[in-house]
Amino acid sequence: MPDAPARRGRLVVAGVVALALALLGAGYWVFVARTSDSPPPAALDAAPSPAPTSTGTGTGAGAGAGAGVGTSSAGVTWRIRGDGSSFVGYRVREQLAFLSSPSDAVGRSTAVTGTMQLAGDRVSAVRIEADLTKLTSDERRRDNAIRQRGLESDTFPTATFELTQPIQLGQAPADGQQVDGEGRGKLTVHGVTRDVALKLQGRRSGGTIQVAGQLPVRMTDYGIQPPQFGPVVSIQDDATVEFQLVFEPA
Repeated sequence: MPDAPARRGRLVVAGVVALALALLGAGYWVFVARTSDSPPPAALDAAPSPAPTSTGTGTGAGAGAGAGVGTSSAGVTWRIRGDGSSFVGYRVREQLAFLSSPSDAVGRSTAVTGTMQLAGDRVSAVRIEADLTKLTSDERRRDNAIRQRGLESDTFPTATFELTQPIQLGQAPADGQQVDGEGRGKLTVHGVTRDVALKLQGRRSGGTIQVAGQLPVRMTDYGIQPPQFGPVVSIQDDATVEFQLVFEPA
């Protein structure tokens, strides 16, 4: 029979292995729980109630705010409010080890600037710029990974969108009412520029206009190879660029 010291040695080794497995398992399930609790897709905030209705005046600002401010032949210039209320981000599907179905991974940056030209029911120009080095999600390892791999935001820190065709809205933005539109533009990410089409929703509320939407893309179209890290075994090529922007008169 094995002597007592040998038995004790095996018990110590078994205990260390069990503890290590328990710690790894706990860390893994913490990761899964955090990743599965993704924020909902970007959308307009709930409409204020009650809200008076006003008709488009040809300036896009109406009586609330901004009439005559920053005007040009294209209409009124609106700029993204610099208080962190706007964001641009991504939504991708991650497959985690030992799980039967993928889950959403969402990262967002509030370091967003840009302008919009609006005249009545016509958006004539838009340019948006986002700092991708400020993207954050619910998992620091994911954020660190995309700085060096995949998105490589340390090397390509900026994403831009520029409208190439005017957007004709369903109606001039009246206070409190949602309007829908479709636009075409150029999206630059990872040093690659592509023509894109997107659908968006907007609502004017007093002195601001909120715009939200989603833009489906393929990462490989922009030279991005989805990175893998930790318990993530694969990331789908299809992704969504999400945005929720708050504009004020320039």
